[in-house]
Order: sequence, then C-alpha cells, then structure tokens
Amino acid sequence: MENKSVVWLDKALKDHSGLTDSVVTIFENLLKSNKVDFLTVSGRTKDKKSALEKIDRKGYKNPAEQMTDLTGIRIILYFESDVERVSTLINKSFDVDADNSLDKSKVLSKDQIGYRSVHFVCTLGKTRAKLPEYSSLTGLKFEVQVRTVLQHAWAELAHDSNYKFSGTLPPEIDRKLYLYAGMLEIADKGFDELSSQIDKYKESIEERSKSGDYSTSIDSISLNKFFNSWVENNGIDVSSSPKNINELIVELNAFGVTTLEELINIIPPKYADVYKEINYSSNILGIVRDWMLINNWEHFVDEVPFNWVVDDEAMVTLDKFIKDEQLKGMLNALEALGNLALEDYEY
Repeated sequence: MENKSVVWLDKALKDHSGLTDSVVTIFENLLKSNKVDFLTVSGRTKDKKSALEKIDRKGYKNPAEQMTDLTGIRIILYFESDVERVSTLINKSFDVDADNSLDKSKVLSKDQIGYRSVHFVCTLGKTRAKLPEYSSLTGLKFEVQVRTVLQHAWAELAHDSNYKFSGTLPPEIDRKLYLYAGMLEIADKGFDELSSQIDKYKESIEERSKSGDYSTSIDSISLNKFFNSWVENNGIDVSSSPKNINELIVELNAFGVTTLEELINIIPPKYADVYKEINYSSNILGIVRDWMLINNWEHFVDEVPFNWVVDDEAMVTLDKFIKDEQLKGMLNALEALGNLALEDYEY
C-alpha cells in the first residue's frame, strides 16, 4: 500500500464521516417531504482497515476515484413501488454516477431468483455544493442501497458471512433456500399489489363521497377517511387517533351503524360548533362514541359491548346535548355497569 493512498484515506475518512451524517439527514427529510413511508435510513462510514483491504484486494491505482463506498447509505422501504419512487427521487435530487449504479433485479435472468436491490453511486450535486454546510463535501461519492423489508431479510439471511445460510451448501439445501427466496419475492409483489388496491379503494371512497354516495360499508379505511374529511370540513382540531380502531367499528356495528350514511345520520346537529366553542380535545374514538351516546344512549348501553369509561372530560360535551332526566338516567346506567369515572362533575 503506497503511503500517498494512506494519507489520502485518512483525510477522506474524516470528510466522509461528516458526509454520512449529512446524507442520512437529507434522505430522511426527502422521504418525509415526499410522503414515502420507510422503515429505516441508516448510514455507515467504512473503517480504515476494511478500506485499505479493499484498495489492496481490488488493486486500485487511483482509490480517490475508484472507492465509491467510503460512505454507504441503506434505505429500507415497505413496498416495491416505493423503491421505484425513491429511485426517481435520487435521480432528481443528486448527481448519479450511472456507470457505477445498478438495479440488481434487472441483472437476474428470467429463471433466476436471488438478491434484489437498487444501488446508486452519487455525489451531493452542484446545487448543494453552493450551500456553506455542504461546501467541504462537494465531489465526495457515496453509495445508496434501496430495498424493501423482504429484500433486506433475504440479503441478511443469504449473504451475511456470520449466518448459517452463507457459503456453499449441499445442492438439496441450496435449492430449498432459493425456493424460499422465490416465495419472499412473490410475497413482496403481493404486498405491493395489496398496497395499490388499498390506495385505489381510498380514492373510490373519496370519489363516491364527492358525488354524495355514502353507502360505503364502514371499515377502518372508510371510517378514518370519512372522519378526517369531517374534521377538515368543520375546521376543528383533534388529538392524534390510534391506528387500530377495530373496537370502535365493533361498537358501531352493534349500535346499528354499518355504512357511512348511517354514521352521518347520528351526528348531532351543531356538534362541531359546540366542540370548538368549549375548546374540547378528543380523537376519533371519543368523538364517534359521543355521537352514539347523544343519539341514543339507552340503545348504546343495552346493545353495545364496551369496556371504556365516561369521565369528566367526556361530560364537557355530553351535557351540552343530553339534558335533565335523560342525563341522570344515562349516568346512573353507566355507574351501574361500572363505566363511569367522575371526579369533579356533579349531577
């Protein structure tokens, strides 16, 4: 190893340490701003020992030009279609060295199954070079791997030198390994298709709602879509809602509400106005449960299985709609069931 290569490497690794952190941050912001869901964005700077070993192994005469992976970035996404989206973003956002970039899936022949991932070699580009925080990083190359969760699983299982699946295996075991890899590839494509179907379903709900058709059955997708639209149209602020609203859907069905149209029919008049007036803060669970109790609390108590309690905060809204003897009757019924937890509210 020539001394000049070692001297170059010491400085390069110091520069690349800063580059790695910067590129990870850039990618995280890029994905978030383009609404691409991702599992992880990670980066590593190659250590000096492995860098020297690679220079020696590859016989690099000009490592400053030939070493492209001193900074390595890995982006793990959920769906294959997102890999395509991110690939497009990379080509638009960085200067890509096309000669050294590769889509591994396109290298496989039609009868091959194996490692699939998209690899890019990039620099930050001329636009970022003008910014003070990136001026010292101009021209530094970095590698980016873009893959799905399942592609990552296969890569880790089959190519990690510390794992039992690596190396030369007996033919019958090797064949099984690639058969299972094929199953992962099929699953990857299947999840991507399901994701696309869900997106199209969301679009169809929106189109039907715009035309006044609310006959859509209530499920987690349609209910969330409707609720978010109702919140936006009424200009109210809500707390973050849980991702799993299956329990709420069970309650709605038991209450007799199975379509969006039936849900609309139980929304109390002026509910949004009262919500804003009293500066109430709730989420989809609290608000939709309010609607059911206000609409017919007796039917709710008699027919709906539930394990949550009505507390002081909930009463801020409920007593604006349920009055006098009806209010007392509801509270007595809830207390008898053990679903009332009032501290300061008196009735």
